[in-house]
Amino acid sequence: MSLLHPATFLLAWGALVAVLQSLALAPLGWVAAVVVPLTLLLARRRCLLLFRRARWLLLSIALLFALSTPGQHLPGVAGDLGVTLDGLRLAAEHILRLLLLLASLAAVHEHLGTSGMMAGLYWLLAPIARWRTFRERIVVRLMLVLDHVENSSPAPWREWLEHDLPGPDRLSLAVGEMRVADWSALTLLTVLVVLMGALA
Repeated sequence: MSLLHPATFLLAWGALVAVLQSLALAPLGWVAAVVVPLTLLLARRRCLLLFRRARWLLLSIALLFALSTPGQHLPGVAGDLGVTLDGLRLAAEHILRLLLLLASLAAVHEHLGTSGMMAGLYWLLAPIARWRTFRERIVVRLMLVLDHVENSSPAPWREWLEHDLPGPDRLSLAVGEMRVADWSALTLLTVLVVLMGALA
């Protein structure tokens, strides 16, 4: 059993995502050089699955920024192509951010499992607990989607529309309670994020 509540891991992941937005290309490259290989070692299947499913998005980002960003044209490249150094730099930054986001998410998912991630999400959605049954419905639908994605073979999208997808009849979720270690970790995390924001 983990020493920290799953919600703490999800909040830490969210803080990492926020910090990544402020990093320039060089720091992003160093972070990616550490995080991506480590994630491939610890959660290879999940990481590669996310990378594969995001491949068209990654390609779109590369083309969009490389071809439509004004700036200095590459030496030896015709100006009609629209490829600029600034565009390539921005494309690299956004691709690295997305790769780091996906790799870190794969690591969190590998550590917590689907039930752990849903328990953390359930706790984080506590502010809408009294708003009908939205919290329960959000969590149940995500659990079903993740279960189907991980345990079913790929199928054409038309089959999803024409047939009912099989799924479990009953779902159980152990949410747990936040403890002193969780609040201490979240306090430390908040301080670090504020300090990094002040230094940025």
